[in-house]
This record gives sequence, C-alpha cells and structure tokens, in this order.
Amino acid sequence: MEQSNKNPLKIYTQKEEPAGAAPLDLNGLVRKAVSLLEYQMRVRNIPITVNLTKEPLFVKGDFHLLLQALLHLLLGIIKSFEGHEGERRLVVSTAQEDGKAVLRLRDSINESQDVSVDIFRSHDIPGKMRGLGTPLANRIIKIHGGEMFLSHTKKGRKFRIEMPLLKPGPERKESRSFRILVIDDDAIVVDVFKEFLTLLGHEARVMSSPLKALEVLAEEEFDFVLVDLRMPEMDGITFIEKAERFIDKKRLWLLTGDTLSFEVERVKKRGDIRILEKPVSIERFKTLFESFPGDEE
Repeated sequence: MEQSNKNPLKIYTQKEEPAGAAPLDLNGLVRKAVSLLEYQMRVRNIPITVNLTKEPLFVKGDFHLLLQALLHLLLGIIKSFEGHEGERRLVVSTAQEDGKAVLRLRDSINESQDVSVDIFRSHDIPGKMRGLGTPLANRIIKIHGGEMFLSHTKKGRKFRIEMPLLKPGPERKESRSFRILVIDDDAIVVDVFKEFLTLLGHEARVMSSPLKALEVLAEEEFDFVLVDLRMPEMDGITFIEKAERFIDKKRLWLLTGDTLSFEVERVKKRGDIRILEKPVSIERFKTLFESFPGDEE
C-alpha cells in the first residue's frame, strides 16, 4: 500500500485555511504549550512568567498545528539559552489590540539584530542554532492569516504574533449548554476535551478513574458521559453497563482510537453502545451535541 507523506504545511496557501480550523481560545493554547514545556524550562533554570487576558481570545485555527507552532517557538527560545551566561527570563503574555489577538514572548537574550536576521527562514544559524523552531512556527502562523514579528531591545528579544480575533456570534447565546462528564486516564486527552467543550459553552468535568466517576454519577446529574474504552481500573464497556443505572444509555459514548479492534467490532455488532472515534475535533463535538434531541435513531 502506498504511504502518504503529505506535509499539511505544503497543502495550504496563505489565502486558504487548514481543514481542521475551528474557533479556539488562544489563552488555552498558551497554557497547554507552557504546561508541556514547563519541565524543560525548570531543569534549565529558565523562569517563565505568564500573563494572559481574563477574557478568552477566540481565534480560528487548527488546534494541533497552532500548538505545534507555539511549541517550536518556545523550544527555539529554550535552545537559545544554551551557553547564555546572562540573566535567564521568559515572559509570555496575550492581549486584544485593534481587532487582533496578540501573543507576546519576551526573553532576556541580548543580541544584535544581525545575528537573528534570518531567524524566520533558517533553522540553523552557524555557531548559534538560534533559528531553531521559528521558521516552522512562522509558516504555521501565516497559513492561519496571522503575522509574526521579532524586535530587539537592550534587555532582550521580543516576539509578537498577531492573529485575527473572532467575535462570538449572536447564535452562541442560543446554543444549549450541557453538563458533560469525560473519563479517560490520558491527562492530555481530557485536558484538550475539557478545553473544547468549555469553548462550546458546556460545563465539562474530567476524571481519570472510572470507579470514582461511577460514584460521582450516583450523586450528580450529567447530560452526557464520554468514557474511554481501555483504562486500568475498568474498561469502558463495563463502565457503561454500570452507568446505565444513573443515565440514559443513549447519552453514554464510548471513546476509542482503535475502531478496528476485536472489542470495538463486538460492540458495533451489539448495536446498543454509541462509539465516538478519537481524536475528536471541536467541530465533531459541536455537531454531536447540537444535533442530539435524545430520541433520534
């Protein structure tokens, strides 16, 4: 079978947008990237300060591509501190300016502009390696209709990313809001799901223990429950069978990334358990809950 090696960054021109583009909170994206690299910065003694707007900054984009861009940019900055003998400092902040969502990253690396002149084009600056990560980040930002800038001061470098700001439409106020329980032992999965569901206006509670989740279901009411198929304490199928005592089975969804497994095939043949294939995009969540009256199919 022929394998596809398509690079998603080569598919889109600056006038197009990624197929996975959807509304997302820039602040949530920043929190996720910083949390993933917090250990790398701590062991390298790079203090980081994060100042985010109190209100969400909604932009339209592919969550995974934009997260990749921010991670590469941060990794490039971390790499720049190798061999740096001066003060180590990194400040990340967001703001809303002139209809744009603005992300700023300021470090304490004081260098001349000539040293970084090709930082958005070259992955490898001879003897410096300080362009690492920025070319890829710049390309991803551009295909999302944004711009990325670099300036220098006596105290260090300033990276600035601008993206078109989305304003929530009036239809959002009319959308139904649900209480949703998500059970998955993968911390990154539940964090992303919670972010997506919150962005859509729902109240999401995430748990890693199916046993504790059953206790919660016995005490609290939820509109929907999403549970992972494979977990150490109890598999998702067993959980659903026990959870039926507390919530309509139509509102229980089995999460799995392996739809071709024997277990999933067996569930499909039974036909009484709903399956939601991972990864789940924010658009899939939007369609799933908005089109659910409770009595379809």
